[in-house]
Amino acid sequence: MTRAAVAFVLALGGLALPAQSRLVTRYAAGVGGALDVMTFHGAGVEQFGFAGLDSVRVRRASQLTIPVALAASLGAGWRLDVTALHAMGQVTFDDARTGASRRVTLRGTSDVRLRATGRVLFDGLVATVGVNAPTGRTNLDDGEYSALRVLVAPALALGSTPVGTGPSGILGLVASRLMGPWTVALGGSFEHRGRYQPVAALTAGTDAADFRPGSVVRTSMAAERLVGAHRLNLGVAADVFREDRLRGVAEGATPGSQQVALATVQLGPVLTADAQLQVGSRRWREVVVYASSLWRAPYARDGITVTGSSGQYVEGGVRAARPLRRGTDIVLATAGRWHGGLASDQGLATRAVRAGDVTIGLRSSSGLLAVQPYVRAQAGVLGSRGGELPSRGFHGFTSGVVLQGRF
Repeated sequence: MTRAAVAFVLALGGLALPAQSRLVTRYAAGVGGALDVMTFHGAGVEQFGFAGLDSVRVRRASQLTIPVALAASLGAGWRLDVTALHAMGQVTFDDARTGASRRVTLRGTSDVRLRATGRVLFDGLVATVGVNAPTGRTNLDDGEYSALRVLVAPALALGSTPVGTGPSGILGLVASRLMGPWTVALGGSFEHRGRYQPVAALTAGTDAADFRPGSVVRTSMAAERLVGAHRLNLGVAADVFREDRLRGVAEGATPGSQQVALATVQLGPVLTADAQLQVGSRRWREVVVYASSLWRAPYARDGITVTGSSGQYVEGGVRAARPLRRGTDIVLATAGRWHGGLASDQGLATRAVRAGDVTIGLRSSSGLLAVQPYVRAQAGVLGSRGGELPSRGFHGFTSGVVLQGRF
């Protein structure tokens, strides 16, 4: 999930609480809608091998995303979340040779994700069990795959796509304890990834749509404490990957030939660090200052490390809500991101970026219903780590709304 989709699920999750009275509900449901429109300056962003053409210039990208989430308290400290989304994305580009303008579209429904969280072993551990039902798109033609190459670019921070991953699942455990003024949590998880992972391949800089991934093991540590009237949260995590396989049609094979194993890929570890400060304020509520850093180690193809395949990603921002009147808050946020990009690939999904955004919205609740409309504007500059491609500015706008209900 992208940042927008995760925020939607977290917002819904705050409504699902164990039943203690008629005022505290056991179930929550939410539906959202967001339209992102992104415009690239100048002649557009050059892309190679795009939609069956040698090279094109991407001029515009847009995507409508409709996420749906359900949450339920199951009793005995367990909670169930179900999420899915429908999306339609469109990319407009010019043929670099003829100048002819074309559009490619990607639409469909995502996988359905189910996650159950609860306490086990005499409440000593928090367990998470997740299952991915393979309802999303797993067969893309050349045009749809080309659209995906743009829509999933981390530099653009668009909504999630409808591309699925096939059957997959995750099992995680977290243990916590008090250590002086700190509450410290240690966690570990094992994820079996589905057989279809084009998004993972694109953002890692590999060159095949048929990416058969290995499993992922994650270890993490988080710490939390009060600092005066404020609350500080720190976290670090490491993801370690098993060997992946790239499949495709062998070079020189006749059209329609069966796909075969082309290479093995060993992704390097991914290390992340996060910091969040919840600021205590009498006039503002939910004031949060946050920053995160992710480092992707280089990957190896057939045992040989690919030069320029490591990457650094840094993001941070502030969000806050201020009461306007009873039941209504104004929500303000600003964020910035810097991605170093990958030198091993020149696709839009691996481009460097310097960008920022501003969001303004309302949060209004009445009884068991809540509505959150918002608008966001962003602007930035795309670069390339090796400097081979010219920098290109872009700007974008998002308008959306989230509807939530408890019952």
